[in-house]
Amino acid sequence: MTKVVVVDGFSSGKFVAKRLSEEGCVLMHVASSANLDSYYYKGFDRSLYDQMIVNTDFATTAASVARFKPHYIIAGAETGVLLADQLNERFELSYRNDFDKTHARRNKYDMIHCIAQARLPAARQFIACSWETAYGWIKSHGRFPVVIKPLESAGADGVFICEDMQACETAVQKLLGTMNRLSLPNTQVLIQEYLAGVEYVVNMVSLNGQQLVTEVVRYQKQRTPSGGILYDIDELIGPDSAAYSVLVEYTRAVVRCLGIRNGPSHAEVMFTEDGPKLVEIAARTDGILRPEVSSQTTGLGQIDAMVLSITEPETFAQLLQRELDYRCLQHTYNVCLINRSAGYFHKELFQLELLKLASFFEAVFYAEEGQSIGATEDVFSQPGTVYLVHADPAVIAADYRRIRTLEAQGIYLVVNHPGAG
Repeated sequence: MTKVVVVDGFSSGKFVAKRLSEEGCVLMHVASSANLDSYYYKGFDRSLYDQMIVNTDFATTAASVARFKPHYIIAGAETGVLLADQLNERFELSYRNDFDKTHARRNKYDMIHCIAQARLPAARQFIACSWETAYGWIKSHGRFPVVIKPLESAGADGVFICEDMQACETAVQKLLGTMNRLSLPNTQVLIQEYLAGVEYVVNMVSLNGQQLVTEVVRYQKQRTPSGGILYDIDELIGPDSAAYSVLVEYTRAVVRCLGIRNGPSHAEVMFTEDGPKLVEIAARTDGILRPEVSSQTTGLGQIDAMVLSITEPETFAQLLQRELDYRCLQHTYNVCLINRSAGYFHKELFQLELLKLASFFEAVFYAEEGQSIGATEDVFSQPGTVYLVHADPAVIAADYRRIRTLEAQGIYLVVNHPGAG
């Protein structure tokens, strides 16, 4: 009987936990903090776990984990990465990553510094704890836009693309002294050169230092008027894409450099005119993934690949030895909903319209029925995600445009509270 500790089994980690449970694993859940944002608990299934604890201090948590006698300790979400690393190091489990790089896998400055030291292409960057020091570097950098963001964050939380010095000052002042979505204080900000190009996601699962590529996805994002980032489309690309082999080779080098030897990695990479450069990487599964979508589009996907590396490592090793790329069985868009105005969320009419779309596969809503919602500002304020799957990419593109038209009409908004009157 395989025992697995899941630290912060949220986001796509809840699907990892579900699949592990279905494979007969006994699970223990560790919440990394008692102060996690309520956002993470949406859709969380407590029934999957044999035991559940909340980390208040490491010694107490380690004692509880020791009594459970786990074979594996994994992070389900970004918030759990550091604690999972610490517990793995404490118990010296074989399915773990290099502990000396643990902070470089979370701190975005250390991350880029680490790969630059290894002579991998990387963005120029600077850490500032005040506007005065930020101003000095931006002035010497001498060109716009620049990117300003927290040292540790997730889901484009607090990321700003600034076109002038005034926008930079606004972003720095907005971040310093606040708490981010990982419940961490922003005592410093990271300033980076802007990487122009096409952004991709490269997802992998590693076992004993060898990587299996599970998805390469082309991002499409939008900017808010204040320079913030909105996720728009994730579009799966195939191994026959011109960018694929270069992206994969570069990302493998990044994964090795940052000591990710076992488990998932989720890399965001900008393909610039000079080639690929890392935006950031996380030692966890891609948060937008759904196993059912992956089974229709690649046949395996990162979530099931991770589960396979734990429950059937010999089978996973055979996949590595065959060195086979995934195949695009069908095309897919993950469409991130972008709400443009305030109102109350009401999904019924929208769902009826979605069912008319030829490529509609699934809709996942993060807003509750009747909930007051404002304009989308980041991934945490998205009303939901729509998954489109079809053999014909033109059908998907047309259905995507239809979704955006419906949004512009306020299809899932009502002005007055549904319960009023």
